[in-house]
Amino acid sequence: MFNTKMKRWMSAGAAAILSATMLAACGGNGNTSGPASSPSNSPGQSAEVEVYPENGLPKNEEVTLKVGYFIGGYGREWFDKAVESFTKKYPNVKIDITASSDMQTILSTKISAGNDKDMFDLFNTAPAGGVVSLAEAGKLEPMDDIWDYKLPDVPDKTVKDLSMPGMYESTPLIQGKRYEFAIFTSFGGLFYNKKLFEEHGWNQNPKTWEEFKQLLADIKADGIAPITFPGIHPNYHTWAFGPAKNFELADINGHAEQFIENYKTYTLPQYTNPETVETWTRFYELGKLGYFAEGLPALTHTQSQMQVLQGQAAMVSTGTHVENEMKEATPADFEWGFMAVPFRDSEDQTLWIRSGTTGFNYIWAAKPDLNKKWAKELIVWLLHLDNQQIAAEEAGALPMRKDLTEDPSRTVNLTSSAQAVLKYIADNKAHTYKASRSVSISDPNLAQAEKLLNENIVKFALGKQDPKPILEEAEKLLTKAVEAAKK
Repeated sequence: MFNTKMKRWMSAGAAAILSATMLAACGGNGNTSGPASSPSNSPGQSAEVEVYPENGLPKNEEVTLKVGYFIGGYGREWFDKAVESFTKKYPNVKIDITASSDMQTILSTKISAGNDKDMFDLFNTAPAGGVVSLAEAGKLEPMDDIWDYKLPDVPDKTVKDLSMPGMYESTPLIQGKRYEFAIFTSFGGLFYNKKLFEEHGWNQNPKTWEEFKQLLADIKADGIAPITFPGIHPNYHTWAFGPAKNFELADINGHAEQFIENYKTYTLPQYTNPETVETWTRFYELGKLGYFAEGLPALTHTQSQMQVLQGQAAMVSTGTHVENEMKEATPADFEWGFMAVPFRDSEDQTLWIRSGTTGFNYIWAAKPDLNKKWAKELIVWLLHLDNQQIAAEEAGALPMRKDLTEDPSRTVNLTSSAQAVLKYIADNKAHTYKASRSVSISDPNLAQAEKLLNENIVKFALGKQDPKPILEEAEKLLTKAVEAAKK
């Protein structure tokens, strides 16, 4: 009798010691600091806290994460499925989702209100004005540590180990830290109707600028507008003709690294440096030759993409989200093709493609530590290979996980646009890069410069405005903004 009681006491004591040891050692995916918190106990009660072995977070402490979800081209069905599997694994965590296609406005309103309790714990798009000023003000939680988290389905590998090449390096740094984490990759360029190209015998992979211009001439000669983009949202032109082309020219000229550093820091000149002027000059020259759709001033992004589906335009400047965004209007036998705009003169030179990260995630700093830890766990859960596969197959999102893109049995199930992009990058040994700024400028002259340029993009595309005087005026405005930022 005595021995039985003693064994039970010793077993309970050992369990309590083991539990306390685990709490002292664990702190959220092996990377958060400090033990998981536990509810206060009345005198005489045991202070036992059950924790999840993989992250050290408490099982018996309920947490509600407020999530602001932007509904864009990928929709939200894939996210709902990921949340369902997350809460099934961690039933003490509730996810309260506010979803909207106008999440930027919702975020801006909440930020202006200054109510940290009402603010989202986690949100997946930047508010109007971006996130640099928020990070500098300490409003966002740094997320450098997520790159060292263990993946939920491959616990011997970190997030960084299995991320697509260049994704860690291209994550923007703000005051030396990373405040955003993206769960998908995204690439921009010209998307087209592959069958239409095959019917006309058009070149689906022009290697040089001269070959590309010949392609546009061939398309126009067949009575179809070569390129379209939404004039109402002219920034869509950047998917194919944006900073990546400036970087390509700088690389050809032998100073890509310095050019990119100048771009990140707003080192002058920005609008009137030789590469930027050359990019806009080429864009304008295509416009004078009538290579852009005539009706683009009145087009939205979906209308411009519809032009390709209906054969009114051969190619549209957009991103890899296009297939999911247009799935309801796409014929069953339609197949997307992809190409970048080659600014190079020779195949020996490097072809640059606008790379992106999308599915952004930001965490509000003024939230309880436990909420922030669970928010990071949710982000990493979205990188689970099953969730990445669902998003790739159903939403057309290109995965962050390189082991998915390297597995033929998985890539065969990707959307036609995703497969086209991955094949194009491999066939052309293209260099992908995400353009980002590392400093913020709040002076209104910068906004005026950007507004001036945006108001003239369609005019450039239609050959009605020489870009050089506009670029010079924009440079003057930016110079004022930069000088004001130094004071």
